[in-house]
Order: sequence, then C-alpha cells, then structure tokens
Amino acid sequence: MIRHNDMSKLYSSQKPNPYSHPYTPYPIQIELMQAIYDTINNDFKIGLFESPTGTGKTLSIICSTMTWLRDYKKNHVFSSTSSSSNPAMDASSKASAPSSRSSSNLKELNFSDSSSEEDSSDEEPEWVKKSYEKTVIARTKGRAEEYEIYLDTVSKRYKKSTVHDLSRDRTMKKMKKLKTDTENAVEDDYLPEDYYSDSENGLVGQATKENNQLSSEIEKLLSKVNGSGQDQVEPINECPVSIYFSSRTHSQLTQFSHQLNLTNFPSSLDNISERIKFLPLGSRKQLCIHPRISKISNLNNLNDACVDLQNLTSSNSKGCEYLPKLNNPDSSSIIKDFTDMSLTKIHDIEDLAQLGSELKVCPYYSVRKGIELTEIVALPYQMLLQDSTRKILNLKIDNSIVIIDEAHNLLDTITAMNSLSITSNELSDIIKSLKFYLAKFLKRLNSGNRINIMKLIKLCQILINFVNKSSPVAGREISTQEIFDGNTGDLINVHKIEKFLNKSKIAYKIETYMEKLKKQESNNTTKTSSSSNPLLFKITQFLMKLNNPSKEGKFFWDTASNTILINYMLLDPSEIFKPLVTRSKCVLLCGGTMEPMNDYTDYLFPYIPNNKLKKFSCDHIIPDENLKVFPITHYQRTNFEFSFDKRNNPSMIEALGKCLVELIQSIASGVVIFFPSYKYLNQVLDSWKRVGVYDKMNNMKTIYEEPTDSSNVDSTLASYSSTIKSNHGAILFSVVGGKMSEGINFSDDLARSVIMIGLPYPNAYLGEMIARKNFIKETTISRGGTPTEANSNAQNFYENICMRAINQSVGRSIRHSKDYSTIYLIDSRFQQARIQNKLSAWVKKRIINNKNLNEILDETNEFFNSKLVNRSI
Repeated sequence: MIRHNDMSKLYSSQKPNPYSHPYTPYPIQIELMQAIYDTINNDFKIGLFESPTGTGKTLSIICSTMTWLRDYKKNHVFSSTSSSSNPAMDASSKASAPSSRSSSNLKELNFSDSSSEEDSSDEEPEWVKKSYEKTVIARTKGRAEEYEIYLDTVSKRYKKSTVHDLSRDRTMKKMKKLKTDTENAVEDDYLPEDYYSDSENGLVGQATKENNQLSSEIEKLLSKVNGSGQDQVEPINECPVSIYFSSRTHSQLTQFSHQLNLTNFPSSLDNISERIKFLPLGSRKQLCIHPRISKISNLNNLNDACVDLQNLTSSNSKGCEYLPKLNNPDSSSIIKDFTDMSLTKIHDIEDLAQLGSELKVCPYYSVRKGIELTEIVALPYQMLLQDSTRKILNLKIDNSIVIIDEAHNLLDTITAMNSLSITSNELSDIIKSLKFYLAKFLKRLNSGNRINIMKLIKLCQILINFVNKSSPVAGREISTQEIFDGNTGDLINVHKIEKFLNKSKIAYKIETYMEKLKKQESNNTTKTSSSSNPLLFKITQFLMKLNNPSKEGKFFWDTASNTILINYMLLDPSEIFKPLVTRSKCVLLCGGTMEPMNDYTDYLFPYIPNNKLKKFSCDHIIPDENLKVFPITHYQRTNFEFSFDKRNNPSMIEALGKCLVELIQSIASGVVIFFPSYKYLNQVLDSWKRVGVYDKMNNMKTIYEEPTDSSNVDSTLASYSSTIKSNHGAILFSVVGGKMSEGINFSDDLARSVIMIGLPYPNAYLGEMIARKNFIKETTISRGGTPTEANSNAQNFYENICMRAINQSVGRSIRHSKDYSTIYLIDSRFQQARIQNKLSAWVKKRIINNKNLNEILDETNEFFNSKLVNRSI
C-alpha cells in the first residue's frame, strides 16, 4: 500500500498542479490525484483510496479522472498517436491508453474490418489501413467539434427563451402549477386490472396490452429522437469510456455537481473548447413532476403509481401528460430539447426537474437519452448497484470508470439492499388489510384477482403459524421446506402469487386505499404519507426471496425488541458486485475511513488478484502538531475495559466519570464523547447523576445528549453550537453509528476533542451477526482453510466492523487544514498493536503511547495553550 511519505520524492521537479485543480492543491491532494490517475492508466481493476474527510477528496477524484479521460480522448480517440508518459510528469505529455484498450483501439473505432481468420492473409497493406484510420479519426473529431458548436448555439438560444438560468431561478420563483384532469383518485383507481393466472402476462385489456410494453417503447422512442431544424447534429458517443460517480445520499450527489462546476479541463479537441458533459440521475422521487404522483412520500408507492397512471385503468384518467408520447413528432422534439439543454452546462438534479417542468416533459424518462453523450454521470447507490436498474437505464458500464464514494458503507449497503425481515405482527396486519380490501371490492374483482388475494391471505397465515409453532434460536438457518412442512402450503404456487403481486400492482392499490381511509378517519387535510416500508411491498419482496432463494443468502431466525423475525440476509455480496467489476474498466472505492481494507478484498472481490489491486491511504492536510491521539488504559488503580462482560462494573463507570472530569478541565471549547450504544450511554449517565459526576461536568461545560428521535438532531446541534459560540464550553454525548457519528461536521471549536469510550463491537448474539460469522467460517473451510483459520477470519470480520465505526467517529474532529484537536481512546485494548493497526493511517501515526493520565493532562494543557497563543497572534 502507498502511504503519504512514500511518494514525497516524486514531486520535487514536477508541475505543482497538473490536474487542472481549481485551487492550489496540497501535496496530499496531488498524491491522491496521481494515485487515481495511475490506477486507471496502468490497468488496475480495483482501487481502494482513503482520504480523510476535509482533505478535498471530491475535487481530487473529479480532477484526476477527468484529466485521464480528456488525455485518453485526445490521444486515442481523436489521434492515432500514443505515448506512455504521464501529465503529472510533464504538462505537455500525453496519456497512454491502458493496454487492454490500446490493443483493441482500432476495433472500437471501427478502423479495422471484422474479417475472419481465414481471410487474414488477404489483409490490406499497412499504408491503406493507416490512411483509413486517419480518415475515420478526422471524421470522428470533426463531428465532436460540430457537436460542441451545436451545444453553444443551443445554450444561446435557450438563454433568450422562456427557460432561464435554472439554478438562480429556482429560489426566486415557484414552479408553474400544471393542469391535471383529476386531483383525487376515484374509487375505480383502487381496482387492479382483471387478472387471469393462466394467461401469458396475467393481465388483459387493451390498455394493459399496449402499456405492458410501454417502458421498452419509451426507450425505443428515446433512441430514435433526432430532433429537427437546421441546427440538428447527429448525436455521437464521442468516447468509448464514461465515468460513473455514485454516492449514498442525494445531498452528496448535489455537492458533487457543485464541485464539478468549479472545474475546467483542457479540451481533447485541438481547435475548440470542450464543455464538461455531465448528467445527474435520480429516482422518481427527485424527478417526477406530476402534481399528484410527485406528492406520494413512499418511493415504492410512487413507482407503482407512475406505472399505474401509464396503464390508463380509469376512465377518469388520461394518463400522465408529461410521459413521452409514442409516434409523436412533438414529443420527440421536446425530448431532444431536454437532452440538448441538459448538456449545455452542469446541472444538478433539481435543475433537471425544473427543466422538465418548464418543457412539460417527464425528466425521469427524458434524462436517459443524454446518458450516451456524457463524460460523467452521477447516480445514487441504488441505481448503480442493482443489475436490473442498470439494464433499465441502459447504463454503458462496459469499459467505464466506476467511482463509489463513501465506500466504507459499501459492504453493508449491498447486504441491506438484498436483505429483509418480517414479523408475525406485520403478517397479521397484512392479512387484515387484504381481508378489508377483499370485502370492500369483492363484487367488483374478477375471479383471478379474488382467488389470488385469498391465496395470499392463506400464505401469510401459513407464515404466522410457522412462527408461532417454532422455537426460534437467533442465527439458526431456516429452509423453505421447513416453512411449508405439515400444512397445505405446498398446494399454493408461490411463483404465481409473486407474479400476481408484481403484475397487478395490487400492493400499491391496497396501500393507497388504506391510506385514504386513514386520512378520512382522522379528518386530516394534509397530504397523504405512507410508512417508510409499506407492508404489502415487504411481503412482495419476501415472496421473491422465498421463491428464488439465492445461494449467497439464507433465511434465519432473529430477534429485535423482543419480537421474533424471519430474516433473509445476503451473506456473500461479492456475486452481486461482480458484474459491475468484470464489465467496467476500473472500479474506484473512495472514502474518508476505508480502514481496515482487507474486508473489501476478502468479501467484495476475492476473485481479483493482488496485482490488479491498488491501495492508497493518504495523510491529513493538517500538520502533525495539530492533532494528538492518546490511548487511556486506566484511572488510578481501575483498569478500563468496556467489553460486554465487564462494562457494567459500577466502580469502572465511576472511575470513567472522574477521569473525564479531569480531562475536560484541560480541553477548550467543545467535546464530543462517543459511547458504544444508546442503552449504555443512558446507563452511564444515570449512574453519574446518582454520584454527582454529571453535575460536575455540567458546571464545567453544558451537557447535551444525542436524541434518539432524528427530528430533534438539528435543534440539539444548534443549541450545542450556540453554547460554544458564547464562549461557554459544551459536551455532546453521542453514540457510535448513531445520528451524529457520520455526516456531521464538527469543525473548529465544535470538537476540539473527540473521546471514544470502549470499542463498539456489534451485538454478537444477534441472529444477523451469528449468520454472517457462520458463513465466513463455512467459506474459509470450503476454500481449504482450517477450523482455526475459519474462527480467526470470522473474529477478524467482527472486529473490523467495530474499527470502521471508530474511524468514522473520530474522523469528525478535523475538517480543514487549520483545524486542530485531540483524540482520547479510553479502553486498555486501544494499547494493543492489532487494534492500532486498524485505525486510519492519519490517526495511527499521531498516537502517543504509554502515557499515564498526569502526563496526558500535561500534554493536553500544553497543546491547547499553544493554540490559544497562536490564535491571539
């Protein structure tokens, strides 16, 4: 692995900013950009990059990948020459094409004939091939230049028309209210299409037959859109490599587009400037502009409502007026306008939603037309990590550069996206809803719908009976055969019921009808809101797993809040992730806290050889003297070990309180203290209140506690911040993995110290953790490992979960180059070399070991006194 100091000699004679960074980059930013560029350029399949939060990671990713792409286009798409040098070494040099692409470059650009091997002896002379190559390159380059000129004219034309600068106007005017034929769905809209189990598609009816193919027809329409007029230029995919940037949240993707807007890169064309062609992708939640459908809060309901509206099931509905119309020249022209406008400048997802609203065309579908023309696409995890979604969006993953940001959560994200659980109480609620709906609409449902709803009720009852008669043990595997043993469940075709749920959209129909009743009963005039995960959608997903159990996942028992769960969990995420890795040119996993990294290589892409992996971990941008890290192993004669078995010791809890009182007296401004769980935090605080320690702390600095209700987080942070700004210090008690351990920036005085209490291992007795550890043991044995190795690997995985959580929490304190802080790791186990080696590199290098509390207090006082002197100068 490359560390910060290993590359310091490389830049002594180099140009300081070879990657078009909008600011003067710090040395570690240049190192990160160099490492990313080299990973792509030298044919590495996977790159693992840790760059601490606050080091300008996003801009470094943008600048390095876009520099490589422009170099590649210049030298291997628009030129027949190539060079092996690197722009970081010489500003005028050219990037080499990766070996896997340079050998097939002619084939990609259609320079060579696809003749068979037996005709190889009749190949054209070399001078003929060279001449043809130059002709094709000139034509490709000319078309790219024409397209840039065309986008210039589009930009000028629209600036003069009714579509204004969207990013400025969004806050200045309300979105135009669009007319709809009906605001309130009538009762007919809660009825599914007539369903026939034995028909090919299940559904019948002219509208349904036409609309069963709607999504594919829309895609055909989008693919044929050429627009009209003198300015028309045939769209071209001018580069065979695209960049896909994916992050976890909408706000992170919006920040990415804003960062991208700061940059400007040299053109890959000789005679004309080249704009960055960028598109953000989002769900219907961000892009739906239909007045009624866009107000649905639950994404599953919103998706089904959109499809339902396309199906024209109600005589009172004319479908979605914004949907691209088939065989309609006006619709084709509007989609072309949307595509052109979206590529004239860098837009965020809100810009595209407003553009669609002003053009009166669905941005969710229309944005797809521009994907093949973009250099870089931003999209959420859910769109990138699901193969089915990639296919629907027609993402060109082959030979692309895939960047996954905030990748410390990637293993858990893939697992969560492919896992689910259900309780007997939830099944009972589903049965009640189904029975109520069936009674209401019994006479209006055809026999196919009635029969399948009754079968679904029967299936849910079988699952309830199975839970009630079993003696669940957390972590014990459940077979599908076991569920249906001893009852008539084998007479129910689970596949057909799953098909019925998916084809009929009955889940959406029933959910929205029940929500309507709730709204009427409560006389609530506010907009309808659905639960975060409607139960009927959950049973649909559960049946999919029951019907098609993956060899990478298992059903098992689990418990939560004294409730028994049937849990399905993906245990091997590598197979889900594999198509993305094998099809793309390179996958870059980036994050602020990627250590320990071996979990990714062991469980996410174990099939990738080490010579195709590049790992890079850089230092923080702060000088060494701006951070001190102290393990604290004991207080007086009390040893600190906050393990599950020992953490309830009253004398250790009291000693912890006294230790913190002495520490806090030496720390300036704000102190953030992390505990392993809410339960243990409350237990400790209650104990301190009884012995007076809590009051002592509160007199020194005002105490705030992380709320369990997320709606109170902002107000708690505001009060905490206000107290610190008033020059009266504050303490914020938080929980590892809680609402304040990730995504909250505790810069400057908000966190002059971060204190970690214990090691936050996950609950080893949860069924989920038992299942994961058992799977790792089985996998190790199947690969030829010994039982000892199997146990060691399982324990190592368990420990790595804990260490990633610690790294994520302590990383909250340093947010920029002039920031400073102290970190205290309170537990004797933090003195162990094995534990320290799993800390982030920038934290580990600043650890000061083997100090007693008095020495730590002296160094703490000296640290903050020196900073106060510097601030006053």
